Amino acid sequence: MTITMNNEVIKAKEKMSRNDENDLISGPVGDEEIPLMVHLTELRRRLIVVLIPFGIVILLVFPFSNIFLHHLLVNLFHGDMPIFVYSPMEWMRVRLLFSLLCALSVTIPLILYESFAFMRPGLYPSERKFFLLVVIPSLCLYGVGAFFAYFFVLPLVFSYLIAYSGEIAKVALSAKRIFSVILYTAVGFGLIFQIPLIMTLAVKMKLVTYSWLRDKRLIIYGLIIGIAFFVIADPTGISMLMAVVSIAMFELGLLITKYIGHRRR
Repeated sequence: MTITMNNEVIKAKEKMSRNDENDLISGPVGDEEIPLMVHLTELRRRLIVVLIPFGIVILLVFPFSNIFLHHLLVNLFHGDMPIFVYSPMEWMRVRLLFSLLCALSVTIPLILYESFAFMRPGLYPSERKFFLLVVIPSLCLYGVGAFFAYFFVLPLVFSYLIAYSGEIAKVALSAKRIFSVILYTAVGFGLIFQIPLIMTLAVKMKLVTYSWLRDKRLIIYGLIIGIAFFVIADPTGISMLMAVVSIAMFELGLLITKYIGHRRR
């Protein structure tokens, strides 16, 4: 009986040892208690690493922002329309905002890297993999959406509006408002192009299924159209194009999730 009890104790210890090893493997690598001041010091260091190149890019871009903005607007209007400012500081604000956006675009890979490096010790291996697999495709899709907005949507919308208004009154374009429309449209379509990725992630995480998304198609169409026409409605017609592209992205997401479902089978 003593031998049996000893064997049970040994087996229990081996089981506890295996569980501890599994916890070490599946748990965050280097997961240990760190003083708050150490976290704050590391956060400050990483912010400095990001802010220094951010400020350098602003200082480099701002003196040449007139040239960059000229090309930005010339490509949009093909050099046919003059741009006006309606206050002494309007053009300066546009130049500063453009410089900030350029600095953000250049340093965003560094921002993501520093954010990941700061969070990495507390992340599980699966969470690290998830972070890397999601962020890079998301950035690429955002860039494609912004590219689509600038080179296809905005020229179409402005050419129609200018041609329509030109028969009644002379068009005067405000630099600040035009730049705001460019920014709003680029951000909007950048987010819309995330729809297939969000749908794919939701299906892979088993939050929804392909059949559920397919069955709710008409309801989702109604939500998209309602948001476009009643929440973000604008007189330029950009919201209507957003609704059309959103529905197209939803259908693309359905095709992808359907393919994922077939592969699992």
